[in-house]
Amino acid sequence: MKEKKQIIENSLVNLMDEYRFREITIKMLCTEANINRSTFYAYYLDKYDLLDSMIDFHIENIINMVKTKTEGITNAQNKQIYVKNYINALFQYIYENQRFFKILITKHPAQNFTQKLIGSLRQSYSEIINQFHLKNPDYFVNYTIGGQFGVLFFWLQQDCKEHPCEISDIVFNNILKTNR
Repeated sequence: MKEKKQIIENSLVNLMDEYRFREITIKMLCTEANINRSTFYAYYLDKYDLLDSMIDFHIENIINMVKTKTEGITNAQNKQIYVKNYINALFQYIYENQRFFKILITKHPAQNFTQKLIGSLRQSYSEIINQFHLKNPDYFVNYTIGGQFGVLFFWLQQDCKEHPCEISDIVFNNILKTNR
């Protein structure tokens, strides 16, 4: 069952690499996945449901990763290690799923995805930043998210040539420089 869903999801990514989402039909998806329509409809209502479930899956994974990487930050002596670990994990996750992220952020930008991604990053950073007791934390978080998203966009456009750790170092060092 999971295998068929994965085949359908991979087929959508393959097609989105070549076509805009609005051009993709269920027939194209079924042909690409080598399944019949009833199999597709056993898992999804339509192509929008498919894309939304994929987006929600990645956003949920990012949110869960944040919780895992920042667990214990409240009582930690060096809170910056938690921030560094979170940023490393975030860019590693994006790297491992770069085709999906590249298509939805740079090739055929999906506003729904971008809004959900930025919203989850904003929430994550806000929770982390609250541990540092900064002046004007909302502005700091929004500034940080804007810069990080710019780095992410450029990195994806360049086919993630740098290792995720290198990109996370860039983002982390810029956060530290901003937060003086």
